[in-house]
Amino acid sequence: LHRVDRRQRQMCIRDRYKSEQFRYNIRLSLANQLPTLNVAANYLGLKVPMLDNFAVRKNGFILPFEFNYEADLLLKNADKTKSQKKLYKAQLYDEKSVYIMLASDVATTYINILKFDKTLELQEKIVQNKKEILNRVQKRYNCGTISKTELNEAKKELNDENQELESIKKEQKLLLNYLALLCARSAYNVDDFKRGEFDDFAKNLVLPDEISSDLIFNRPDVLSSFEKLKSAKIDITVAKKDFFPTFNIKGLYAFNTLGPGNFFSWGATLATLVAGATQGIFEGGRKVANLKFKKAYYSELLENFLHTNLSAIKEVNDALYQTKYDLKILSEANEKYLAQKNNFELEKSRLINGVSDYPSYLEQFNQTLFEQQNYTEKKTQKFLDAISLYK
Repeated sequence: LHRVDRRQRQMCIRDRYKSEQFRYNIRLSLANQLPTLNVAANYLGLKVPMLDNFAVRKNGFILPFEFNYEADLLLKNADKTKSQKKLYKAQLYDEKSVYIMLASDVATTYINILKFDKTLELQEKIVQNKKEILNRVQKRYNCGTISKTELNEAKKELNDENQELESIKKEQKLLLNYLALLCARSAYNVDDFKRGEFDDFAKNLVLPDEISSDLIFNRPDVLSSFEKLKSAKIDITVAKKDFFPTFNIKGLYAFNTLGPGNFFSWGATLATLVAGATQGIFEGGRKVANLKFKKAYYSELLENFLHTNLSAIKEVNDALYQTKYDLKILSEANEKYLAQKNNFELEKSRLINGVSDYPSYLEQFNQTLFEQQNYTEKKTQKFLDAISLYK
């Protein structure tokens, strides 16, 4: 349980940090659309022809301010930012999927705890009835009216029910510990956790017999796959734009000690401004390979998207079919429980009228408790089916 809980917590923390990474990737991509300004302090050794009326020192220090800006005329950098935004949205959907899984685990654990509370209550009554039956069988054996075999059978039945009681207590304790871990609570006082009653839980719950396809395609895993597909499509556009020239503007304004005048004076400054287009001629096929890679990756994500859609439809259909048949089983279990309850009332009347004995009454009572346990199990499955549909 510790390993399971730690894994789930790590998944939440991991996805949260991954979301942060994608969010800052958007900022990094957006920074490429803005100009850059740098400053440096350099020593410069210089060799220039000696011209009339033009004298410079052969070495000195310069303090240049460099300005660079890639004019995004083709919107290539803007497309890169859009692609990162799509990936960020996809990661948010992935994070939501993890939270849905955790919420489902907490709900499933809580409902099973309520089930074991009810089952434990019924099992304690069964054990108490078996003890009473054994006491009466022991008295009959002491009087010599029954054999040792019948006495041993009564002891075995009590032993079996005691084992079942301990098994239920064990399962209940494990689930309480697990709920404490899921809710980040101390497991020291798990028995004191406040919780509801099984009979009062979700009395008016009605499960749907159909689900709109719009809801299915709004699942986080489907939306995440779709956002990744849109990001890959934008990346193909960016790869195509790499074949066109880049438009750059570069500027330089530098203070220096090479010419006459003071270091920060107008006469000791150097300024340049260059604007133009740059076209790559030979890069070893990098751009072509990059474009083909992006197209292949898009095809892979497209197949993943289609597979995710089919899986989503299948999972919802499976959950609906399971719900449909579990509701039928629950209805049959309820009818069986009501029939046994009626038999118990008849046996009670026979006991009052003196035409039946007390052990037979207790046996009918236990049969009723068994059927109630079975009904509780089937009713729990209905609640779990609701969580499965939600998930």
